[in-house]
Amino acid sequence: APRRIAKKSSPKNDSSDSIDLRRISINEGSKGWKTAAAHIKNLKNATQAIGHVKLENKIGTSAADLEDGDPLKTITLATQRALQSFGGAGTIKSVTPDDALRSVEFDEAASAAAAAAETEAEEAYSTRQPAFQCFEMCHDKFKDIREAFGISEAQFYAVLGLQKKQVISSFSVIGSGDASGKSPSFFFLSPDQQYILKSCTTRDVKTLTRILSSYRDHVKSCAASADDDSAASSTNLSLLPRYLGLYKLIFQDDTPDVTLIVMTNFFAAAHEIHSKFDLKGSTYHREASEKERAKSAPVYKDLDWMREGRKIRFSTEDEVQSVRERLEADTLYLSSQKLIDYSLLVGIHEMKDGATNLRKRDEAMDIISARSSTEIQYFGLVDILTPFVAQKRAETICTGTLICRPGISCQPPKKYQKRFMNFVDEEILACTGTGTGTGNS
Repeated sequence: APRRIAKKSSPKNDSSDSIDLRRISINEGSKGWKTAAAHIKNLKNATQAIGHVKLENKIGTSAADLEDGDPLKTITLATQRALQSFGGAGTIKSVTPDDALRSVEFDEAASAAAAAAETEAEEAYSTRQPAFQCFEMCHDKFKDIREAFGISEAQFYAVLGLQKKQVISSFSVIGSGDASGKSPSFFFLSPDQQYILKSCTTRDVKTLTRILSSYRDHVKSCAASADDDSAASSTNLSLLPRYLGLYKLIFQDDTPDVTLIVMTNFFAAAHEIHSKFDLKGSTYHREASEKERAKSAPVYKDLDWMREGRKIRFSTEDEVQSVRERLEADTLYLSSQKLIDYSLLVGIHEMKDGATNLRKRDEAMDIISARSSTEIQYFGLVDILTPFVAQKRAETICTGTLICRPGISCQPPKKYQKRFMNFVDEEILACTGTGTGTGNS
């Protein structure tokens, strides 16, 4: 993809299907944004979330606290300006004849200090904003996906977009050095911590756009009925990451260009998460390093989980089977798309003595959880965009076969899926046998 706006070209759309986007006029857009901004005040998720996501679960450094000149401070503000425009507050352009891409452009904007010293600027932000262009990819498919997850367009853009008279980003930031795992990605979180925006590689974009049509069909097929009260219930029965949007920002100055995937935060919980586990079903070197353990919120792995005798516990076998079927359906889908290296991310809240009267309505966010008499476990599948390509095949052959280490994480898709589900059956899901039911969210 090109790196400068001056070239007036756009990133390629890697989706195999054509994308039909409706052109939105500036008048319709402005009206739509005002409606969204007014409507957001009445949305249960938006109004409850800020007060109901446990303070201890809120992560990241406020973008407002970053040093001037930090590229992430520039990028967070630019991202929220662009999302405000896509929500209806600006002029949206259809880049391709079939509306496969939408874009918005912004001229350079002076900082408030510079504007006060020189001239009155129409838009004076807390930090200088270079000219940039933002592309919204696969809008129609992501709109369908958001609907399948029960997220309205008004809610999505109003939560993520820059609010009126706001001059600095309200996002929180997690740099690559503070994130768990080997990924160089950085993360932004929405003010209510419901949404995560993750920087992604060219390979991530290629993989996501390749599978997007089938992913949309899969999650739409998993939509929960209104009266569903099964274990770990939600507006959608899929445990896959909830991918909600894909955006590319191209800056005119030296600010790095970035592509961001928007997804929901599995850990936007009303109860403090005391420990976290990343489970792949592999035992080879799958334990938290000393460096990871030294962090304030370490993420533990498979061997740690097994040593502690952990389980996601349900009161009946029917509940166990329900969640198992959901995991199997999701992982079989990933296997069909030749994807590997995914994990089940589990967050655990240890309940205090007597704190057993916790029910679905305790959670303001639409997150997935299970409850036993002593714990609340929040969980979902993550990191699903790793294809089994030549490099991964070589890793399997060299490390797994030639060096005789069959327990390595990297395996062909079918073997990976089978091993993962074996681990689910043997080490993750369990029935307490109480028969009293669980509170679900």
